[in-house]
Amino acid sequence: MPKEDARPRKRALEAMSSRSVPVRKTGKSRASSHRGEGHPSSARLLYDRVTDLPTLPLFLGRIQRALNNRSTLGLMTISIIQNDRIEQIFGWEAFDALIRDLAGFLVAIKPEALREEDVISEVMISGNAFVILLAPPRDRQGIGYGDMEKIRRRIQLRLSKFLSGRVPPVLAERLGFYVGCATLEANRFQRAERLVYQALDAAFADSLLQKKRRARMETRKLREVLRSKLIYAVYQPVVDLVRRQVMGYEALSRIEGGHFENPDHLFRVAHENEVVWDLERICREKALQGALGIGRDQLLFLNIEPESIHDPELRSEESAKLLRAAGLTPDRVVLELTEHSAVQDFALFRQTLRHFQSIGFRLAIDDVGSAYSGLRSIAELRPDFMKIDMSLTRGIHVDVIKRELLGTIFKFSRSTGIGLVTEGVEDARDLSALREIGVGYAQGFLLARPALPFPSVDFERLAL
Repeated sequence: MPKEDARPRKRALEAMSSRSVPVRKTGKSRASSHRGEGHPSSARLLYDRVTDLPTLPLFLGRIQRALNNRSTLGLMTISIIQNDRIEQIFGWEAFDALIRDLAGFLVAIKPEALREEDVISEVMISGNAFVILLAPPRDRQGIGYGDMEKIRRRIQLRLSKFLSGRVPPVLAERLGFYVGCATLEANRFQRAERLVYQALDAAFADSLLQKKRRARMETRKLREVLRSKLIYAVYQPVVDLVRRQVMGYEALSRIEGGHFENPDHLFRVAHENEVVWDLERICREKALQGALGIGRDQLLFLNIEPESIHDPELRSEESAKLLRAAGLTPDRVVLELTEHSAVQDFALFRQTLRHFQSIGFRLAIDDVGSAYSGLRSIAELRPDFMKIDMSLTRGIHVDVIKRELLGTIFKFSRSTGIGLVTEGVEDARDLSALREIGVGYAQGFLLARPALPFPSVDFERLAL
């Protein structure tokens, strides 16, 4: 249930490895061609090599002169709070490329979001925080927090759009971008350096406050989703490529009212607030209510978090009533384990799962080849279906390694009797490659987009 169309999180590793902006190792960029002009050669050392932006120490003299003429300047920080393992996972080149692109983004939006006399810099060389020095409005001696709040909102809006197009969701989960503000007030009894770094500390503290405020706001939105049940279900067909028919539908949750960017985001907040069971109950209810009318011989794939398998409501009479009202029996429901958290205790998990399997429910392991969905899950749980992660499906027609890997998984599935479903099929050439390998089931935008009511598949158009 907690999936979004095309599930872009699955493209993260490919996206990070195929960025068109390489790390510059030699030569000069437009910014570096004039780096340090009019300054001693030592000043050029204070420009960051990745972004070509000057660092804050270069502006201390300029700040002192500005404070002599104006009572208050503004200081805004954009902090990139990263997980310690981010560079190990994605590589330092990818992270440097992101920092460089972010610097270019800030420079590009300056004409429309900032004043001409405002200055963009980095705190230090090879750092992960940007600083914007804000001049007061032309008709005033100082700048107030309210003035900076307006600028912050403009920056955050543009930053959000930039990140949605540049950062894969799985990387965004490991990064935090927060904008902080502070005032830099003239004080003839203190040196400019001390004033600047005091304001810098205050701005960083303010950015952490923004993080807390955002968490509180998301918690409020989550409570509204749960209270008003602002969830509805759409369905995407799982296609039998051999028999040329729809063998079942996967129920996917959507959120009403624009409360969250996508279902993955909603479930992350639910995990943080420890209300995953409450959210999943609503998702299951909506999915089963919408499933009325599914074909007699078709299966319903119902996503479930590993921890939710222990929810006593799953065994309740209320759940049984929902199933009967949808015209379904347990043997027509596939519990699809999602990847948001790892199974912590396989012995207990197997014991609980056996109850559902004993009354007919089937089991699928989602996103095989990604995150927690590894070999142990398959060996321990003995699923009826394995659903192959999109990252292995996309581009398989030109990738020998992917073809060989999927071919090996296919042979394993055939020898063990486990059904193999390839997700994220969006290219006809990939579909052709999957059929050559022998894959029996497929799912993706090329076949049909998630919709309500149940979407059909145009087999003639697909030449199946």
